[in-house]
Amino acid sequence: MPTKHDLISLPLPLSWIQLIDFPHKLGICDRFFGKYISAQDICWVKTGAGLIWKLDLKNPTHRWIVYGKYEGAAFIDWAKKFLPPDGIVIDSGANIGQILMYLSQYLPQGKVLAFEPGKDAADWLEECLLINKNLPIEVIRFGLGASVAKLRLNNIGDSFGHGAWNQISETEGEEIQIVKLADQLAERSIEKVDLWKLDVEGYEIPALQGAEDWLKQKKIKAIYAELHGKNGQNIRDYLNGFGYQCYLFNKQKLYISPTLPKHTNGLFLPLSNDRVS
Repeated sequence: MPTKHDLISLPLPLSWIQLIDFPHKLGICDRFFGKYISAQDICWVKTGAGLIWKLDLKNPTHRWIVYGKYEGAAFIDWAKKFLPPDGIVIDSGANIGQILMYLSQYLPQGKVLAFEPGKDAADWLEECLLINKNLPIEVIRFGLGASVAKLRLNNIGDSFGHGAWNQISETEGEEIQIVKLADQLAERSIEKVDLWKLDVEGYEIPALQGAEDWLKQKKIKAIYAELHGKNGQNIRDYLNGFGYQCYLFNKQKLYISPTLPKHTNGLFLPLSNDRVS
């Protein structure tokens, strides 16, 4: 548990601009402030979300969490308008909480189910939640898939590149438990999901298959998924088959594109959904 002596002080100009959004903010802030704050190493710091969080400031992606809306201002601003106060959010691939630190603040009577099967990331997230006990977050140390299984989580990337590039594997890495989202929701008597943030590094289709009945019935109101390469197209095709339209963000506007960029994030809404803007 940190004390006031553990909390580092940010440069005053950075504190002023944390809540201001502007183009290329993360890169510009890192150019001006990165060298200074990276010297702080692992510490407790006030983030762009306004919360105190433990971060490794040697890691550029952790520094981005300090600067502002790491996962994209357009989506976070959209979610703030879209989510009802009593909403239910699924964050699969929650990592250390870089997106749920925003979403959870929009749900004063709601809840975030944070699925994070990696021990180190889940431990880190739970440590941060000890000093943010008002946040309506339940950490669930499982991965999501099409069926219950024991698999492995293999770290395939540089920890300085993304914070965690972990992929589900049958043979390599830390052993993890895979569960079906539909089963987890039934255990908690949850009957609707307002938003599912889906970022599981290539295992998105099996995760979606674990909630097919929910997709068929349009009981998930919105899905925000990482779309990378061929897998991104497969995700779009799969969800289109259940009547979900893929939208991309252009600044604060949503649009439909016939083709996908090599790497992007897509917002999937039921075709009958009239809450697009």
